[in-house]
Amino acid sequence: MKRIAWLTVIAAMLLVGAASAAYVEISAPKTVYVGDSLVVTGTTIVGGLTKPSLNPGFSTDVVLYSVKHTKSEVDRKTIVVQQDGSFSATFKTEGLAAGDYTVEIIDPEPPNTFGGSSKTLQFLKLVDRSGGIKIVSPLTQDFDGSLDITGAITGLGGSGVQVRVEHESATVYGPEYIRTDANGAFSTAVPITAAGPYKVTFSDSQGYIGTVIFVVTGKPTPTATQATVSASAPATRSAPAYFEVDTKVGAVTISTSSGIDWVVEYVDENGELHKVNDKGLLEPEVAEFSAQGGLVYVKVYPMSYKDSGTVQVSAANAKSVKVSTAAPGLFGDATPTPAQATPIPVALALLALLVVVLARRG
Repeated sequence: MKRIAWLTVIAAMLLVGAASAAYVEISAPKTVYVGDSLVVTGTTIVGGLTKPSLNPGFSTDVVLYSVKHTKSEVDRKTIVVQQDGSFSATFKTEGLAAGDYTVEIIDPEPPNTFGGSSKTLQFLKLVDRSGGIKIVSPLTQDFDGSLDITGAITGLGGSGVQVRVEHESATVYGPEYIRTDANGAFSTAVPITAAGPYKVTFSDSQGYIGTVIFVVTGKPTPTATQATVSASAPATRSAPAYFEVDTKVGAVTISTSSGIDWVVEYVDENGELHKVNDKGLLEPEVAEFSAQGGLVYVKVYPMSYKDSGTVQVSAANAKSVKVSTAAPGLFGDATPTPAQATPIPVALALLALLVVVLARRG
């Protein structure tokens, strides 16, 4: 009887222990490209009848391990369970070696915290694609107002590549897709205004490919204060003024006259629409952007339906500014047509002829 009683007590203890262990499940991509962020998500059953859950606010570590030859810790992050039972952790993979890794959530009191059916570990593989980038333009270039980025990416083909250029922690270009040919070759010139290191990041639809550092040496040639070109046109809310700006390579500044709260819209060289309305009637509206020497179309109208007047649009680092009849269509507006001459009524024409005849007779 005593033996049966002890077995009953032990079984009850095991049942209590099993009931107190919570269900937890982590998830991570099976493949991550080196340079992309590794996002680990997880959940625990909230209010479940068959699987107990972790309480909101519960915290522990999620660890990233390398399993090449031996298991070694690479990084760890602390997770906190939210009200809905979810949690997440993000690991940076830039600079890590390609190969096999695992992510694992740590049981703070093994085996009491997580139940036996929990999924606490995920295998994954880091793939390094940076070796496929071949740059043929110089990695060190003399300053001439643009950064030459020319090369090819193995296996990319003609699907295009996304380029982002950073200088002094600021993005100066992109991210923007540029064309690649059947061999993955690409070439673009990015307008720049200063020397120094430029970080160029390549990605595609699958994610991060790699990063290349270019160094630009020298300084911009000192020039006199940049001259501006301008044009004027009447504008109302229902009849905006349209302009065509022929830009130069580099930073371009477009500004309006003051006195009316103007709204400026412009279509850049890539066909993208931008809108600027940061100032009031006492200051001009100003739009600044990088150009590659193409045409930019500008639309200007008053913020208020009650206002009307003549707006002057000025542009720095541009060849010309002129009133445009082609621009309305680019903004989805009706294209104005030249006023047609009104035909002279037949009766008036006959009367004029009669006057001429009578004058000759007289």
